[in-house]
Formats: sequence, structure tokens, C-alpha cells
Amino acid sequence: MIWDSDRDWLLANADAIELPAGAIEDGRVRVAVDDAGRRLGFTLVLPVGEGACELDGLFVEPDAMRRGIGGALVRDAAERARSRGAVRMDVIANDNARRFYERAGFRGEKWVPTRFRPGLRMSLPLE
Repeated sequence: MIWDSDRDWLLANADAIELPAGAIEDGRVRVAVDDAGRRLGFTLVLPVGEGACELDGLFVEPDAMRRGIGGALVRDAAERARSRGAVRMDVIANDNARRFYERAGFRGEKWVPTRFRPGLRMSLPLE
């Protein structure tokens, strides 16, 4: 999803949401689709390193929000990360997504700079 407040910035910085080479082949991207094959959302998880991985992308189409798709995508990403040896999955949440990640079990208090604006670094234990 692209929030209206982010649209101009993202259009000017399209490389901010590019998929890393090999991410699809490595199984680090998952796309949620409906029965008609319409794409509803996706996740991108970065490779596991030192027991942790980063949920680098989670997007759900605006008209598909609040139907459990985001939560299902997070659970799926966590399971895939766990199966690859991760004991923690991290994310940097913006103000629009913070409560969603808290409901999904992520916790964090440290604000960090990002290319766009500060975000809250949060972690989800996978053990």
C-alpha cells in the first residue's frame, strides 16, 4: 500500500521498493492472491544472518486491508524465517503501521533514521 502522504516521495524514489536480485527464487517473497488471482499484498524478507532477518517489505492493497491478509503474511514470513534458522524477525515501522506490527507481536522503542523519515525498529521473537 502507498499512503497518500508517501506517494510523491515513492514516485520520485522508485528504487526504494525494488526487490533484491534472487529474492523470488530464494523464496523470500510471498504474494497473497484471492480466488480470482488478484494480488492483494506481498512480503519481502531479507536473508537470515546471525539468527535474525528483516521484514523489508509488507504491503496490502488498501481495499484488502482489515481482512487478515497482513497478519497472515506476517505469520507466513515468520514461519519461513524460522525454518531458515532465524530466532528473531525485525522491521522498521512507520507511524501508519506501528499499531499493526504491535498487534502482530512486534515490540520496540528505538526510533531510527531511514531514507524517508524516522521509523520505529521493532522485533518479533520467533523461538
